[in-house]
Amino acid sequence: MNNAVQNLVPFVKWVGGKRQLLPELIQRVPSEYGTYFEPFLGGGAMLFELKPEKAVVNDLNPQLINCYLQIKEKPLQFLEALKILQNEYNKSNNPDEQTKFYLSVREDFNTAIQNHTSTPKTAAMTVFLNKAGFNGLYRVSQKGKYNVPSAHKKKINCCNRDNILGISELLQNVELLNCDFEACCKDARKGDFVFFDSPYHNTFSSYQDSGFTEEDHIRLSKLVKKISKKGVKFILTNSNSNLIMKLYKDFRIDEIDVKRYINCDASNRVGKEIIVQNF
Repeated sequence: MNNAVQNLVPFVKWVGGKRQLLPELIQRVPSEYGTYFEPFLGGGAMLFELKPEKAVVNDLNPQLINCYLQIKEKPLQFLEALKILQNEYNKSNNPDEQTKFYLSVREDFNTAIQNHTSTPKTAAMTVFLNKAGFNGLYRVSQKGKYNVPSAHKKKINCCNRDNILGISELLQNVELLNCDFEACCKDARKGDFVFFDSPYHNTFSSYQDSGFTEEDHIRLSKLVKKISKKGVKFILTNSNSNLIMKLYKDFRIDEIDVKRYINCDASNRVGKEIIVQNF
């Protein structure tokens, strides 16, 4: 593995990202496993840290998966499109002009997603809006339009060439899916390893349009028990709500203190998350 792939970081800020929890997670990862599965990919921090030789990853957000696909298949075109957006935004010192540009990109992005356009430019707009928008949110209206406001940043830096090229190289051995989490895991076999990082129960519900219901959490717990019986190893993260603690009471559960970063006061707030595993 060359130097470009050694130190990879997420190219988007994603609600529920796992960079803060990585030290706790990495020490629990099995020393050997077959295929790595990640049904709720998000920003990809775990994938980039593990760098598995073979992986199947998934996310329900088609625009996020398009970013991974374009970085995998057309990294140079993606970088060029992203550089143009970043430079256009940064060249102005006028906040009103920057906001106007952000809104124009957002409008173009909404046209692209309504037309089901999946190109390097669409992916670049996704990353630009993520970096220039409010707090790394991905939120759409009832009509399906992306409506996150500008964060009014003076400058943005979202075009790390070495990081993107390293991610592109890593993704050559990764199958990318845009489907339900159960479908992602259907081929998991004995000796494989799955990392589950679903939307948390009773956490940040007003900040994401995940649509992940209590029924989905129950369905996920049934999947976890099913693959566990097949000899598949797993690690799962979630909130320490009564429901979640009950669903996974038959497995090892560790509670971890974490800082909450969802709003401007978050650095002063500490909460608890759980890590569940079957080994």
